[in-house]
Amino acid sequence: MDNIFTPMLRSLSCSLTPDRHNGYPDFTGRRSRKALALVLGLTMMSIQGAWAQEFSFFSPADSFQQHRFWTSVGIGTAAYGITLVGLNEAWYADTDRTRFHTFDDWGEWRYMDKLGHIWTTYSETRWLTQGARWTGMDPVASRWTGTGIALALQTSVEVLDAFSAKWGFSWSDMGANLIGAGVFVTQDILWQEQRMLIKISSNPVSYSGETLIGTNGGTSSLRKRAHDLYGASFATQYLKDYNAMTIWMSINPASFLHQRPSWLPSWLNMAVGISGEHLYGGYANSWSEPEGGPFQADPNTYPRLTQIFLSPDIDLSRLPVKSPFWRTLLHGLNFVKIPAPALSLDSRGRWSGHWLYF
Repeated sequence: MDNIFTPMLRSLSCSLTPDRHNGYPDFTGRRSRKALALVLGLTMMSIQGAWAQEFSFFSPADSFQQHRFWTSVGIGTAAYGITLVGLNEAWYADTDRTRFHTFDDWGEWRYMDKLGHIWTTYSETRWLTQGARWTGMDPVASRWTGTGIALALQTSVEVLDAFSAKWGFSWSDMGANLIGAGVFVTQDILWQEQRMLIKISSNPVSYSGETLIGTNGGTSSLRKRAHDLYGASFATQYLKDYNAMTIWMSINPASFLHQRPSWLPSWLNMAVGISGEHLYGGYANSWSEPEGGPFQADPNTYPRLTQIFLSPDIDLSRLPVKSPFWRTLLHGLNFVKIPAPALSLDSRGRWSGHWLYF
């Protein structure tokens, strides 16, 4: 089906061909769909922002405004329906259907997939809650509206998986989704603000092009494997490459102090991040390709690692900006960790310093 979402879906997917590594399915297609769960939130926010610009109001209404509410409902419903139809046609139409079943992907990608779910659902909940407040809903109603819609978006994708023979409903994914929404809701209840933001960044990886010889005489490389898994474009790598992606908890120290010292800016955050390194398969760095194989990355040269980072950050929503337009824009962009110096520790106990880490 060709519609406005088809090019977007194709650009985000890197491969729909089943592959296997070390006896486990290669869930590249599944990961592509997970990236698209965020696309719906971004689409709804962008379209709603365009309407706001058209009517020249960016500030939340002081009281409930029916025209804003029904505009949001109409746009959101249309975006939700079109996206689900697009997902179904792009990923499920050519796959065997089965009865509802579950699927255990706990531990894949050294848990980076679960962190991605937490970030996605947290971001969607925050954006959708802000959209609800824009209509003039009271804070409590806005909070639960945003939370409910965000969880519905994520659950829809899991339900589609549940009826596909290739995948299944993942309880661990749903658990991560609940954690992401819960991080937002808990802070909104306790403080009526987000003192701890969940953010994402992506540090480009230069993959080796050295030829790998498979046991059946085929050839490949880590660069080819990474492009097959994560895609070659910036957008797909940003949302999908677990070797490049870092998920951050960005904490605002000033918001926890009763009296902020003059030397501490209100917008300055400290962030703790988690990333993966040398991940070329869900559970192991071995895989097959139609041209030959199986292939395996040398575990001594390319050990599967987890990295922990410490870095300063900026809470864009706390910058002293008066314009409602720029405040709305900065709030929307506040899911990205600002590039800054960083200190890292990997799971082998090695410390590293980075002058500028993206």
